[in-house]
Amino acid sequence: MTSFLSKLFTDVSNLLKNSDDYNVLLEIGQPPNIKVFRAHSIILKARCLYFKSALSNDWCKKDENRNIIFKKPNILPNVFEVILNYVYTGTLVFSNLTTSEIIHLLETIDELAFEELFSHVQEHLISHSSEFIKQNISTVTDIAFKHEAFKILQTYCIDLITKEPQPFFSSPAFLSTNESILIAILSSDDVRIEEIILWNYIIQWGLHNSSTPIEMIIKDDEIEYETIDEYTSIDFTSLKTTLSPLLSLIRFSDISTEDYETKVKPFQSILPSNLLLWRYHFEDKTIKINLTSRKPPYSINSTLINHKQSTIIANWIDSNEGNLNVNGKIQFGKIRFNLLYRGSKHQFSFKKFHKMCDNQGPSLVLIKSKSNIDGCCKEEIIGGYNPVGWKSANQYIIRDDSFIFNLGDLSSESNYILSRIQPNLKYYAIYDGENFGPSFGKGDMEFSCISRPREGFCRWRCYDKPIRDTEAL
Repeated sequence: MTSFLSKLFTDVSNLLKNSDDYNVLLEIGQPPNIKVFRAHSIILKARCLYFKSALSNDWCKKDENRNIIFKKPNILPNVFEVILNYVYTGTLVFSNLTTSEIIHLLETIDELAFEELFSHVQEHLISHSSEFIKQNISTVTDIAFKHEAFKILQTYCIDLITKEPQPFFSSPAFLSTNESILIAILSSDDVRIEEIILWNYIIQWGLHNSSTPIEMIIKDDEIEYETIDEYTSIDFTSLKTTLSPLLSLIRFSDISTEDYETKVKPFQSILPSNLLLWRYHFEDKTIKINLTSRKPPYSINSTLINHKQSTIIANWIDSNEGNLNVNGKIQFGKIRFNLLYRGSKHQFSFKKFHKMCDNQGPSLVLIKSKSNIDGCCKEEIIGGYNPVGWKSANQYIIRDDSFIFNLGDLSSESNYILSRIQPNLKYYAIYDGENFGPSFGKGDMEFSCISRPREGFCRWRCYDKPIRDTEAL
């Protein structure tokens, strides 16, 4: 059998612009942006289930020339033009549409039931407009969750929010967020925000959306009460009803006892009774809740890196750490990261560094380095691992398992540099001097100027590769 499908497609496509027997007039848009399109009912009904019903004799109106009159004021004319072109040609062309119009296109194909286009348009939107989605995350997420068919976009938006939750929760649009969106966020095991902060925002949302609204302000992640005197004005019954679908998704085990007492317990009348009993028996763990901790296995109290980078570093320390289990989740290992010293908080000085870090066991050093290259400011996260820790011993530490590294600007793992001590130079792995800051090798990464403790350098000598292009830190 000989196929002439290409000729058929061409002929049908030509009907859109070169036909004199149209019988449908489609009035699309609202004043002043209205456009009338001409089409054939037989093609519209054959290509679209929506039009098969909408253009039936029971629905449609006709003018004096027996043309079917069809009006859709809620669709933008240029978006409908793309759809009509697809109906006749089988080709979907996005080139003339803005990102906002592509989102409108997505909503329109859902309304008109072009199911075969759902995945394609969502994937196009994500791959070509990721920055727009990020900048308008509340709006796009709200649209995605209003449409059952937008699963791909829903998943993408929730992933963005859980990775960078602060902009979403602190935006003015948060208080109008649909409950289904919050359920999706709270159901995630990887919301990168402290659980008590998450609790504060959920309380704020609940009070705003209860039957007796109370407006609350969150500043620096803490609740500020503006219109209430302590908790006396809160209608707890209404609040409990509003938050009922969300409370079971809060990971209360990730909230410290102190925060629980001061920030959760005042709302105990809205909490499930089994949770109150669980907190009472928290120490001996006689009662367990179903949800796992939201804290990652290698959570780290750092302003420079997150748990993803800390997991990679844990694997560099011990290859048995940071691996996935059978469910694809990172397994808990033996390594735990506890903050000993933060220069911006505790003071930049070698004396302070050794006071807080000496005799504390194996240590990880993280440093943010800034450099100016060809007029461009470049930030990098560099660091080193001391397997035995600091003692102010004023001598080299002999180790064959120390390393230094550069995580770049954290944008891509492919840019990470890991440099291990060369076996024949292990005698100079780490210099532990009371008048030195963290120093590795014979200058491979060194802080040795006591009067300028924030200044250092990297001169490749003892480790197997350089970690920076420039020396000065």
